[in-house]
Amino acid sequence: MLKPLRAFLFASLTVMAATGSTGSRPVAYSALDGLNAVAPADGRLSVMTYNVQGLPWPIAWGRDEALAKIGDRLATLRRERRQPHIVLLQEAFTSEAAAIARRAGYVHVAIGPDAAMADGLPATRLDRAYIANGRWERGEGIGKRLGSGLLILSDYPILGQARMAFPAFACAGFDCLANKGTLIAHLAVPGFAEPVSVVNTHLNARKASGVSIARSQHAFARQVMLLADFVRSHVPQGRTLILGGDMNIGGDPARNAAFFGQWAPMGHRFVTPALGGIRQALTMPARIDRDALNASAERAKDWLFARDASGRPMDVAQATVPFGNEADGRPLSDHYGYVLTYAPTGQPEEKTVRLAALGGKAMP
Repeated sequence: MLKPLRAFLFASLTVMAATGSTGSRPVAYSALDGLNAVAPADGRLSVMTYNVQGLPWPIAWGRDEALAKIGDRLATLRRERRQPHIVLLQEAFTSEAAAIARRAGYVHVAIGPDAAMADGLPATRLDRAYIANGRWERGEGIGKRLGSGLLILSDYPILGQARMAFPAFACAGFDCLANKGTLIAHLAVPGFAEPVSVVNTHLNARKASGVSIARSQHAFARQVMLLADFVRSHVPQGRTLILGGDMNIGGDPARNAAFFGQWAPMGHRFVTPALGGIRQALTMPARIDRDALNASAERAKDWLFARDASGRPMDVAQATVPFGNEADGRPLSDHYGYVLTYAPTGQPEEKTVRLAALGGKAMP
């Protein structure tokens, strides 16, 4: 979640009041003139995942301009009728980050756990021992100072949603100061007989958590177990499902095993490394922003997976990277924001990937 310096600064939140935490209720923003037209439904769904680094001072500073640019660029894409239908945001902790939805013209917004939301999950004996060994000077066991930072923005109405905050036995280090968890939104998408369920999550950091790798790994593994079970409990079989977010898997073999080993037993066989959206896009023989997509694939933090109502993995038909490096060579966040368009099963594939140039302008 945080670089070492930011992790150190995160500790200063222990003496501050909660700042910019997101609420826990669904929000329907008023439509913005000229911005709220929904793209015609053709059976395809475009989804973006983006960790926007919407961290409060003193963890980060000077973020307002970048966050405004993110919202404005999404608004430009909307004017051009190229906006992603669904957007998953992580680290949208501040009011400026939450304002991306309004600036971009998304009328339907689901909000993840706030700082006050309790987990209510039972702890095992091993979980209680883990909590007892917590390090308060690293942010453990002293309460939440921020919400989850999770938002789902949608062009389609939200029929229902579910939220889960990870418990104290499933967080490690400075990450415990944010009420990380999972957000599910069930969307009424034209052309789909059943609601489309969208899952957004942000899992525990590794080194940046400020505690031992073993401790952060324990928390990560518990989070994945809880996440997979939560999805199983709240998304029925026979429903289109999109799962994404900042998974913080990286290149650690233990994290790869812990994450990908949980899904098949739950019946979610579409969650595999090869079926990750970026990995699919990179196999297409098309002109793509290979540098940005390869960079995201190598970091292995930001993932998207999708299945159709029959349980089969959905194919990626198009991909763009509207939030890569800017003209000055730097990105607007410490992550890239990419968009994948999923085609319904049986629809002929264009197998094209549009290259998003600087400023979000797509190239053929």
